[in-house]
Amino acid sequence: MSILNYFFIGTAFTFIVDLLLGMEYIKNHPKMQIVKWGIKERIACIFIWPVGALIFSVAFIKQFFKN
Repeated sequence: MSILNYFFIGTAFTFIVDLLLGMEYIKNHPKMQIVKWGIKERIACIFIWPVGALIFSVAFIKQFFKN
């Protein structure tokens, strides 16, 4: 995998997260009121997208398997 592929995947992942965070029912959720999603966070997400993808996946799966 070249460095350009890595950045492209990171950009695509960040775009998808950005779209999800822009949805009204997610944006108005009480836990999302404390989350800051600015340009610094987007750039960091592009560089460390595997960690972001893992955190997102775990939170998404936990949503369906609550106690």
